[in-house]
Amino acid sequence: MNRMKGIFLFAAFLLFIQLSEAQDKGGYATMRVFDCNRGVSMGSGYLAARIFIVYEDSTTEDIPILPYTEKNELENLKKVNQIINGLKRKGYFLISQYTTGEQGNLVSDYTFLKQR
Repeated sequence: MNRMKGIFLFAAFLLFIQLSEAQDKGGYATMRVFDCNRGVSMGSGYLAARIFIVYEDSTTEDIPILPYTEKNELENLKKVNQIINGLKRKGYFLISQYTTGEQGNLVSDYTFLKQR
């Protein structure tokens, strides 16, 4: 548990440094992946698996992915990798990634910085 706190604090420190430099250099994009998810407030209802991206100019993308199964897991991972590589080609680089969840609910957040 202490190791996780240390990793989190280190990541937060790096993010703080990047944030202070980003004001002059570019903007951020955030990608959220709802891979295996159960709407917590919806009880046993499941939300569709999808990827949301919000760019620095507030434009968005909504990308459907395959429903979570063991068979689809690799295809969804390929899709996430394809999107990350596409963002890299657009000038973004990944500065943080965080996954949270419990059984039946998995959400991953990715933060990208765009250099100008």
